[in-house]
Amino acid sequence: MNNFFKIILFLLIVIISQNAFSQVVFNKTYQTNTVIENVWQTSDKGYIAGGYYQRWDNLINDWNYDHYILKTDSAGNIQWEKNYDFTPLDGMCIEGSVVRELNNGGYAYISCINCAQNPPNPLSKYLLIRLNNLGDTIWTKTYERPKRSMGQWVEPTSDGGFVMTGYAADYGTSADVYIVKTDSMGKEKWNKTYQLYGEDQATCIRQTLDGGYIVAAGSSLTYPVANTWLLKLNNVGDTVWTKIFPWGMWNVNAYMDITPDNGFIVAVKDSDYYQVAFKTDSMGNLLWVNNLGQGNACITQTADSTFAVFGLNYFKEINQNGNVIFSKSDTLNPRFWQQSFDKGYITAKGNRLIKTDCEANFLFWDIINCPISSVSTNIADFDKEKEIEIYPNPSDGIVNVKAEKLNRIEIYTINGKLIMHQSYINNQNYIDMRRQESGLYFIKLIGTDYNVVRKLVIE
Repeated sequence: MNNFFKIILFLLIVIISQNAFSQVVFNKTYQTNTVIENVWQTSDKGYIAGGYYQRWDNLINDWNYDHYILKTDSAGNIQWEKNYDFTPLDGMCIEGSVVRELNNGGYAYISCINCAQNPPNPLSKYLLIRLNNLGDTIWTKTYERPKRSMGQWVEPTSDGGFVMTGYAADYGTSADVYIVKTDSMGKEKWNKTYQLYGEDQATCIRQTLDGGYIVAAGSSLTYPVANTWLLKLNNVGDTVWTKIFPWGMWNVNAYMDITPDNGFIVAVKDSDYYQVAFKTDSMGNLLWVNNLGQGNACITQTADSTFAVFGLNYFKEINQNGNVIFSKSDTLNPRFWQQSFDKGYITAKGNRLIKTDCEANFLFWDIINCPISSVSTNIADFDKEKEIEIYPNPSDGIVNVKAEKLNRIEIYTINGKLIMHQSYINNQNYIDMRRQESGLYFIKLIGTDYNVVRKLVIE
């Protein structure tokens, strides 16, 4: 029976949190044997995710890797998911795919086909797929070099086309950064190769306000030879400046974005598997660097002009000066994450999408800790929240409640059992819980035009 009440309370508060706080959390598992490599919120407040699907293929007596794209609604429910299979040789080279929503509708997805490195096997090539809103293929294009090439990022450009980056190699040479610019139909306009040091590749490219590009790249050689690179290019791919930073990348793993001051925020996974975040100005001059602990190479800008990162055992928020301003223990450790419209976070881990609140909580019992001022999109809800006070919390048993237009107070155990309730008449009242055991409870405030649920700790 306790489980029944727990489920009822769970559903009740999820409905309350969605209606009153515009806050949604979920933890959804999708197709078996898929790996989701990146996820983004879409203009309809749903999510688009891309990665790969692995299966044993008896025809080739080996693993076959297909391209995988998933579209969900705002609650993580599947709207469509599709596998795209082009050749039996996609192999692990498929790792590094990116899917992006386009302003004119639909999506662009980049990865590669043909994992083989040398003749006589087919050569690996950049693969760009243009999809409609339902995931149907509009067209596909491939881009290749004489030996091998691997696409790892696609960026929609202001002219309606695309710019792609990754790596490529000719016969007898090591891999270099390879960038391809196309028009809106995927027709190649130009391509450029950039030799850094040894085996090189780029995992992120962004278009800058001047119409050029900024590229995050690195070398796969071992530290201390390996470095992190930023390349500033003009609109036809010519190098404007290059900056080199003295930390190596593991498996050339980096993520980058442009900040409101036209600088750059970058995260790399270094040679010791630590997540290093650094900020530069618009000319690539280093402003700060912070080694945040073991984790993956991703960082997201928040609506509050801070930066958020997940790691092996942590979630941290960093201010514009590189200082950690919020930190909590967290076991999520996703592969990729972005901030969502409600100031929570959408994350990808294995074949799961996990949506958190603004403090990286995704379990029901924790989400009500998230301040209404951070997640509400409704002015009236925010105003009502300011009128509510519950104190002290934690409490030794006497809990004061102050609120306007409040009619009833209810207390629930963590198992969902209603243990106390009382009418609320005056503008201020208290609840006597000194006979209750120490622990976590839920206090529900029922007002004339709102319902609010909060955690309450009795010591």
